[in-house]
Amino acid sequence: MCEVPKPTITRERLLKKISGSKSFPSVPKIAAPIIQMANDEKTSFTDLAKVIETDSNLTARILKVANSGFYGFRREITSINHALVMLGWNAIKMIALGSTILTRMCAKDRTLFNHSMRVAQIARFIAIEANFYKVEEFAVVGLLHDFGVIILKTYFPDEYRKALQYSIDNGLPIYLGERELLGIDHADVGGWTLAEWDLPENITESVAKHHSYDPENYHARKTALLHVADVFAFAFDYKGPSWEKVPELSAAAIETLGFTNAELKDVAITVMKMKLDPLIV
Repeated sequence: MCEVPKPTITRERLLKKISGSKSFPSVPKIAAPIIQMANDEKTSFTDLAKVIETDSNLTARILKVANSGFYGFRREITSINHALVMLGWNAIKMIALGSTILTRMCAKDRTLFNHSMRVAQIARFIAIEANFYKVEEFAVVGLLHDFGVIILKTYFPDEYRKALQYSIDNGLPIYLGERELLGIDHADVGGWTLAEWDLPENITESVAKHHSYDPENYHARKTALLHVADVFAFAFDYKGPSWEKVPELSAAAIETLGFTNAELKDVAITVMKMKLDPLIV
């Protein structure tokens, strides 16, 4: 392998790029008041619903998401108040961000968009099987987990292309190629950006650490779930380029989730049979 240079991308450099760019404003416009209100203990569902309903496109998008087969609610959700109750504040907050992010992701990298959709679907299923609370949040975390790839492609295209070629030349998963050539990976970048947009720490840590699982991390269980969903999506349904390597599944993550070998096998079989249920946010 060639000599690995010193890290070239830092959190400070990234945030400076984002803050000075029109491609991705510091926080997408409609999401800013939603994030602020959702972080305020005095805000009620009614207060938040009123703000969301000022944007007819976002309102329609949230109701479409809530009523999609992706979630499988038995009764139709007809109001933003009802959607807030069923999906939770954090999921609504992330859909507000996702309405901007995923549109750009779809336009810039359709394969990555489809992979993120699959991770979202698998993450929600595993969250149910592992008895997580607020399972709907996991679907949206899955949608945003590789957002760092889009940030790297947008702000650091030359460096990202070099990392991609380095990964191909050396037979590495892309996140390892990024680390060896850039000193960071796309998970770090996604976590930094979402933290800058005031998403909760349990979400930003899960995104930032899904390729470097550590059971000692504070939000280890949520990160373990995202890691497993990502690997399963690569292994069972990924339609990416032939050179792309499937990330290694962390035994520690499986242990953290508490699955026996038999239970994990059942989960894997179910995931293999899943049909992708499109979720357009």
